[in-house]
Amino acid sequence: MSKLSQPSRRKFLMGLAKTGMLLPFAGQMLGQKALAAGTGAQRVLFMYYPNGVVPYNWRPQQDSGAITTTNELSFGLGPLKDWHNKMIVFKNLNLDVGQGAGAHYNDMRGILTGDNQIGVDGASIDHLIAERLGDEGVLSLGVRTGPKKDIMISKPRGYKTDSRPIPNNDPRDVASKLALRIGPSDGLSDNKKAMYEAILSDFDDLADATLTNTRQTKLDFHSNALIRLRDQAGTKVGECGFNSNVMTDPYYETTQSLTSTEWQMFPHLARAQVDNIVGAFACGLHKVATLQLSKGDENGNLVNYSFDECWQMAQDAVAQGIKPDANSGPVSEMTRWYNEHASHSASHRPGAVPHTAQVRWYHSLLAYTLQQLQARGLLDDTLVVLFSEVGEGAKHGGAAGSVTLAGGAAGDLEMGRVIYCGDGNNDGHRVWGSHQLFGDIARLVGAPDIGGPWSGGVI
Repeated sequence: MSKLSQPSRRKFLMGLAKTGMLLPFAGQMLGQKALAAGTGAQRVLFMYYPNGVVPYNWRPQQDSGAITTTNELSFGLGPLKDWHNKMIVFKNLNLDVGQGAGAHYNDMRGILTGDNQIGVDGASIDHLIAERLGDEGVLSLGVRTGPKKDIMISKPRGYKTDSRPIPNNDPRDVASKLALRIGPSDGLSDNKKAMYEAILSDFDDLADATLTNTRQTKLDFHSNALIRLRDQAGTKVGECGFNSNVMTDPYYETTQSLTSTEWQMFPHLARAQVDNIVGAFACGLHKVATLQLSKGDENGNLVNYSFDECWQMAQDAVAQGIKPDANSGPVSEMTRWYNEHASHSASHRPGAVPHTAQVRWYHSLLAYTLQQLQARGLLDDTLVVLFSEVGEGAKHGGAAGSVTLAGGAAGDLEMGRVIYCGDGNNDGHRVWGSHQLFGDIARLVGAPDIGGPWSGGVI
């Protein structure tokens, strides 16, 4: 096959695609059962951000139903404007964390376990799913989480709930360790390498030419299959790798206030960890990952949301006249690098701009994650759930949970909608909670009936 001319190769592959045989051919060629449609999600990423939201700035105007607007759903959800057809917004999802809800540390311990007092033998939902899917385990990463073991969101079996392992906060160290697990190339012959490289050279034209008259969803799935075939072929010729020449973080456990230069590292560290997770997914090293971004009750030692990207979002909020609630004036300016830009302090001042801006920034990180998954052909069968430990940051409590599920489950889940989950008031009207949602996610990724509180039923 390596001797085929370029027109002959293209004609052969286009014929496979037009007759619906490209995906079975790809699956046989590379042993990828996941290339078949309707097999559910193959991977899941749990992505945590701290201290909730300003609900008025985050909630979409609509309740349940399809997302039909091409405009921003809200200031907080704005960075996801181009991904409306790949996401579900859970409006006021109750955050089920167990007793003592409203205290940040209790909530962080409980958000993925469903009970902040879980015993030594219990595990968080990410680990329960990973146990069902194989022996790869959870890729547990963090960014500026600090050293307190009682506020880590992920919990494996065998650990007390207040003494959990701290996720790896150093992107360079993560990349190096993942690269070691790939191992050297398997020594394919030059002819086989040439065959893969010849097919790869046609993929861009093929993706544009084969399925122009099909439904967009089918086009997306075939396009992603082509990308994945390309990347998996690259893996077989030693091209699956990680960039270990990325930023390292010597400050993730510091108890001293950092400088503005050191605070500016935060968005770069976060994207580097996302890249590590997407790389681990693409190389088949993990099916489940958790990314903890800072921590609740953080007051400026580790993170200050005046780094350039978030500061610009703060200026945008002021320029747009964003309000903290319907009856207040617009959010107000604050001095840059002041401690009130720290995550927790800002959440208790919803009339000032910092918390509004930081929530928008975290949703821009979700948009970046979706871009990276799409570039690797993984988006349509990877689920990414973005959540915090509290709902309304200024009031604590979990009734106004701000949760977004993005990606896809290979056609097994209807995306592009808002689901109304309650009135958002603590001790108010509840429809759905995180016990149900995370149970649904487990089912969609191939781990149904995992027991405990994870009942499902939302989607």
